[in-house]
Amino acid sequence: MSRYLEEAAAILRAASSDLEDTAKTIRGNWQPQRVELAREFATLAAIDKGLLPAEIVGTVVEAIIARNS
Repeated sequence: MSRYLEEAAAILRAASSDLEDTAKTIRGNWQPQRVELAREFATLAAIDKGLLPAEIVGTVVEAIIARNS
């Protein structure tokens, strides 16, 4: 994993830890934030494996369609 991906993963780990600490003291529905963090980790994993994340693929496809229209 590149240095940049490692740094991004470290930030996500810290955010995840902070979220769980907050969830222990403040009641609420924290599931959307957990899902978003999981999605971001999956994006890093895809990039690490040399794959384009789904959001980027959508953007690329839209750009190709717009250019060929």
